[in-house]
Amino acid sequence: MKIFRNLVFISTILLIPIGIIFRIFDFPIGNILITLGFFGFFTYYIIKTIKSIKAKSFKTTFVLQIMIVLMSFSLFTRYLYHIFGDYPSLIIVPFFIFTSLIYLLKEKDKQIKLTTVTLLYLVLTIPLFGFDFHKSPRQYIPKPWYDRYGDTKGIPVTLPYGFEFIETEQLSIKAFELRKNKKYYDAILVYEQARNLEPKNPTLLFDLSETYAWNNDLETAIALLDTAIIFDSTYPGFYNNRGLLFYKLKENDKAIMDYQKAIKIDSMQSTFYANLALVYYYENLFDMSCHQIKKAESLGLNVNDCKELKRIKRRYCK
Repeated sequence: MKIFRNLVFISTILLIPIGIIFRIFDFPIGNILITLGFFGFFTYYIIKTIKSIKAKSFKTTFVLQIMIVLMSFSLFTRYLYHIFGDYPSLIIVPFFIFTSLIYLLKEKDKQIKLTTVTLLYLVLTIPLFGFDFHKSPRQYIPKPWYDRYGDTKGIPVTLPYGFEFIETEQLSIKAFELRKNKKYYDAILVYEQARNLEPKNPTLLFDLSETYAWNNDLETAIALLDTAIIFDSTYPGFYNNRGLLFYKLKENDKAIMDYQKAIKIDSMQSTFYANLALVYYYENLFDMSCHQIKKAESLGLNVNDCKELKRIKRRYCK
């Protein structure tokens, strides 16, 4: 019986790293293995904790057992991207690290199983603090809290609109320079001055939308594009940018609709198809994603310039 329990324990340990590897290579079973691993330790150490309470054994190991139960929950939410673990993890993770260090440095009578799981969880904690790899865990302080727009690479566009007043154009140039220097708040103020002069100018609405997006206010950025579309519903760039914002907010249905509208207006822009391919991929519509990648390539897109599209093509497109 003891041998069987040990085998189950070792198997549970292996489930997590194997699951992470499978997940990196987009095998769906990876998430299942990770879940089973964390659930296994969650259950095991709940039972151990109850036994310690019955035995009235409240040593360092008792506290660490409780922390492993909590960390099983926390790491599960980090690695499987469940946002309900964001706030609890702010407390659980540092307290676990502190408790683990005390146990590892000061506990003389260490338990092999407890020590092994503690070390495994400490290693799994490392990627929460700034390390980035494909399908990396949700960060200790999640990036969407401070940078929802992410590392979006803007493509220079020339909008087909002029300015009614020279002063408006000068303000627009000044705001653009401020935005380029990442002075977003200052840029927004200048753009708003320009809008007071020409409130219906689509160029100002487009540029102001991008500035708000870089300033982490995606909702306002979308609202500005909504207004721009009211003034001109024939410019595809408005739909493309709004689709990107919806994509960043994980409103993929709306993103797909906007990309499709952009393509309907201008079917010769490879960027629209590339953006649509990414949304289809994250909706697990792999065949449709590959179709869009193929179309984008036929219009001159170099997939090697986009790491994510390159990976999708290599993995799913025949």
